[in-house]
Amino acid sequence: MRRLIPVVSIALAVLVAGCGSNSDSPTAGSSSASSAADPVTAIKEGMARSLSGTVIMDASVKAGPATMELTGKMDPAAKVLEVTTTAPEEMEARLIGDAAYIKTEASGSDKPWMKIDLTKLRPESSLRQSFDLESQTGLVGGIVTAEEVGEGSYKGTADLEKAVQAAPADGGMRDGLESTAKLAKDPKAIPFEATVDAEGRVTSLSYTIATKSLGDLVTEMKMRGFGEPVKVEAPPAGDTEDAAAEMYKFL
Repeated sequence: MRRLIPVVSIALAVLVAGCGSNSDSPTAGSSSASSAADPVTAIKEGMARSLSGTVIMDASVKAGPATMELTGKMDPAAKVLEVTTTAPEEMEARLIGDAAYIKTEASGSDKPWMKIDLTKLRPESSLRQSFDLESQTGLVGGIVTAEEVGEGSYKGTADLEKAVQAAPADGGMRDGLESTAKLAKDPKAIPFEATVDAEGRVTSLSYTIATKSLGDLVTEMKMRGFGEPVKVEAPPAGDTEDAAAEMYKFL
């Protein structure tokens, strides 16, 4: 199980990439003159609209020959989330309040689900930050240029260093972005493409980070099911075991 924690963290980070919730975020039905006139603002506000309520996301991350594929659904207000990956291996994670449940085919346990108490994780834990739906910030926070190339279709560039500045200072996401920026050949010019629907919501986002040694890191996300009910249930108690005390040293 220990070796799968990075996979879980990456999957959850991808699921909520670009989300930066705050009290000033626009609602799904709101609009503004600035977002209509400014493509950068349109995308940033559009991502906030997309993730302000329930949503389903399909995503893939490619690093050289390796690919991670995942599907997730979440309700930030209710603090529930469910994500499954099919590659490089099957994994499922659920979040209900402060309880996280992780299931893998290679758990090595008689009980397939491991329960993690998020309140016991270290403040700098990447896994804890990945489950923190209200404080995630990703590439979208660093967008510096954008142009509309078709109705609702945009292309532009993002600055990973600016994304770092926009990230929360008290979690692991900032450290993760800083590490990615160090790997990138040109962290100030990451190309991206995005689409925004008639309601002002981002429905797709893709970007490519050319790295110095790992080849291209290609991320693609599609969002749908806005406003649809999201129900996440805890696994059966008989199939669940609590994470051992020593495990929290590695989470």
